[in-house]
Amino acid sequence: MLAPLKRSVFRTLWVGMGLSYAGDRLQELAQGWLVATLTGSALAVGGIGVLSSIPMLLMPLGGVIADQTDRRRILLAGQWAGALITGIMAILAFSGRIAVWHIYVWAFISGVVWMVIRPAYKVIVTEAVPAEEVRPAVSLNSITETTALVAMNTGGSALIGWLGLPVAFLLNSASYLAAIFCLGRLRGLGRPVDKIQGRVSVNRLFADLKDGLVYLARHKALLYPLLLTLLGITILSPATSLLAAIVHERGGSIVELGLLGGAASLGALSGAILAGMKSEGDPLRTYPLFSLLAAVAVTVFVLKPIGISGGLALFALGFLAFAQAVWNTSRVPRLAEPIYQARIQSVTSMAFTLGTPLGALWGGLTVDHYGLPALLAGAGVLVVISMLILIGGHNLFRKS
Repeated sequence: MLAPLKRSVFRTLWVGMGLSYAGDRLQELAQGWLVATLTGSALAVGGIGVLSSIPMLLMPLGGVIADQTDRRRILLAGQWAGALITGIMAILAFSGRIAVWHIYVWAFISGVVWMVIRPAYKVIVTEAVPAEEVRPAVSLNSITETTALVAMNTGGSALIGWLGLPVAFLLNSASYLAAIFCLGRLRGLGRPVDKIQGRVSVNRLFADLKDGLVYLARHKALLYPLLLTLLGITILSPATSLLAAIVHERGGSIVELGLLGGAASLGALSGAILAGMKSEGDPLRTYPLFSLLAAVAVTVFVLKPIGISGGLALFALGFLAFAQAVWNTSRVPRLAEPIYQARIQSVTSMAFTLGTPLGALWGGLTVDHYGLPALLAGAGVLVVISMLILIGGHNLFRKS
């Protein structure tokens, strides 16, 4: 598990991007609570994730770019862009002029940056270590991100409650600068497999995008687990993506929001650790079983969202989701050809970056109109689909 940390290149990349990720999560905690207090609407809170994920529809295109260009430069450009737009948000927050639409604009621009840098980063992580250390490296990266979620949700909520919301924007801007410093120390990492001569044309980008998607469609061992993850995230993610609105509606505080978010993050951390140590076996059996457990967790959360039971339910959701995330990412270097790595990795990210906003959209609409019990309908649908796969659909998938 810890072998990749012995390599200086991986350590530098790990520290820099980990700090950047933590800063983003702290800001998301602050702005989610701000939108909840200003609007009192679950859909308005979910709108942050929806807008940030609109560019994610083009994330496979970001994967094409990452396959053709220097991936370290992509990361550097993304961190500079993040530092600039987050610095502007910090100025607005400290001046007391920040509004909901400012947060929406930041979310969309941040999504554009994420669309380009995420595929590049996921490939660089696997390139920074030998082949036998890929799964531990991917797991360590997920552990770092989930640890950051735990720290930002628990300690970050206390910090925001003490110093105020604007400090989150300032610290996030500083985290981008720290990542820029670390990336600047790396050399010779992140170059494409085959150097593309001349300028990359738009036609070439879309042709390569189509080629990558066709490749994925033909490789069912990569495709089917991703579809199952996307389905589960879409149906079950409202419990976490709308958490700020749910806690506010129940009269909770930002500290309670942080503790509940920390429980989900701690579960994600545990899931990443498990996936780093143990293979998923047959994903067409493991993933439906995970979905059944997640449906039970959502039911518990709906019955009592704030308190120990709600925290345990969110822990379970985080665990089940991030175990799949690590398995999906580590499966690509093993099964996909080198020239398709970034494109396929971009699709693995879309299971979360597309599923979460879709969940926020349908969940926000139904919770605003029918209350929190509306989430049980989604859990019921997931149970039915999972049982069909376990009973008969598993063989159907195999034959196709």
